[in-house]
Amino acid sequence: MKSAFIITSALNTKFGVYTAEQRLAQTLETISGIRHHVPDALIIAVELAAIPPSPEQYAIMRTNTDHYINLSEDPNVIAIYNSTNNWDIVKSTTEVMGFSNALQLLLSNNSLDGINRIFKISGRYTLSDAFDISQFAALPGRIVVASRRPTQFGPTVTGGIMEQYMSRLWSWPVEETPAVIDCYDRGLMYIARTISAGGYCDIEHMLFKFLPAELVTEVARVGIQGNISPNGQPVVD
Repeated sequence: MKSAFIITSALNTKFGVYTAEQRLAQTLETISGIRHHVPDALIIAVELAAIPPSPEQYAIMRTNTDHYINLSEDPNVIAIYNSTNNWDIVKSTTEVMGFSNALQLLLSNNSLDGINRIFKISGRYTLSDAFDISQFAALPGRIVVASRRPTQFGPTVTGGIMEQYMSRLWSWPVEETPAVIDCYDRGLMYIARTISAGGYCDIEHMLFKFLPAELVTEVARVGIQGNISPNGQPVVD
C-alpha cells in the first residue's frame, strides 16, 4: 500500500500559545514521525495561515516535504483570518476551504497517481506508538476515523449534530477523494450558514454530518498525539 500524508499547517498565526518557531519545530516533528513510521510515504503540506511563511520557513518546509502548497496569500484565507478573533471559526473555516482546494489541485496535477490511501494529519501532531499502517491496509475501500465522540454543545447550537469525528488524523482510499472533496464543500456551506444563524459548527461536527456513513469505519485508536494550540493541553487519539 502506497500512502500519502497531507499535513494541514499554520506556521504564522495570532492564535494559540505557541510561537512561530515552536510551530515550525513541531511541524518538522510531524514530518519526521511520518518518515519513521511510513518511510515511503508521499508527504504534502498545505499552509493555511494568512501570514505567509518567511523565505526561511518556506525553504525548510519545501525541503522536508514532497509538495508544499502555500495558500497563505489566498484572498479568502486572508479575509477569514481578519474577520474574527474566534480561533475555532478561523481554523475550521480556513482548513475546510483550503483542504478542499488542495485536494482538487492534487487531483488535477496527478500528484496522487500511484497512491492507494491518503491520510489527513494536523500539523504539530505526531504519529504515536499506537499508529499501525497495517490497521488501515486491512480496511481497503473504507474511510477510517477515530471512534465518534459526543458533542460538547446543545442540539440547537450545531443544528442537531450530536456527535463528531476528531480530525487530527483520519484516512480514506484515494478513489474516494471526490467524496471527501464533496464532504468538505458541503461542510463549508453548512458551517457558514450555521455561524451566520448564531450557531456553531467546526470540522469535527462537519465530518460527522457529511462523510458518507456507508463508507466509514471507526477504530478505537488511529495513533496520533500532541498538544492543542489554544492552551497546550495534551491529547491522544
